[in-house]
Amino acid sequence: MSGLRADCSLEEAKKWLRERVKDGAKCPCCTQFAKVYKRKINSSMACVLTVVAKFFRRSPDPWLHVPSYIESQPLPPKVRAAVRGDWAKLVYWRCLEAKPGEREDGSTRIGFWRITQVGMDFVSGTIQLPKYARIYDDRCLGLVGDRISITDALGDRFNYDELMKE
Repeated sequence: MSGLRADCSLEEAKKWLRERVKDGAKCPCCTQFAKVYKRKINSSMACVLTVVAKFFRRSPDPWLHVPSYIESQPLPPKVRAAVRGDWAKLVYWRCLEAKPGEREDGSTRIGFWRITQVGMDFVSGTIQLPKYARIYDDRCLGLVGDRISITDALGDRFNYDELMKE
């Protein structure tokens, strides 16, 4: 490791890595690649959030199995393919929350989600959200960037009015 002694302390190694984590570096202690990623709310994420919001406006169900629900919606095949898994990152903006629980194999990814008030407010256009989340080790370090609306996030790929019509 450039500029780092082989017998350095843990504190020295942590400092060294913190100085490089923006661009990414191999951890001198465990050799795992460490990087802070800047993720944006993209059009596919905004599309799924809009479809999920419509469900919760009509349904008393407290939780929704989002992957199954999205698959059942009348979305064009290209759209359905685009919305595969990125939408789960909406937890970083506090728009969605995962149902607590565990599958038989021990995974906590059970597929059931609900929209939060922040998510509903974003979809309805009453709030804007920072465009980016800074992610490290699957944790959000903070939200940054210009604030965007749901229509900004949807971009040209999706039509908000078309998605929201009953």
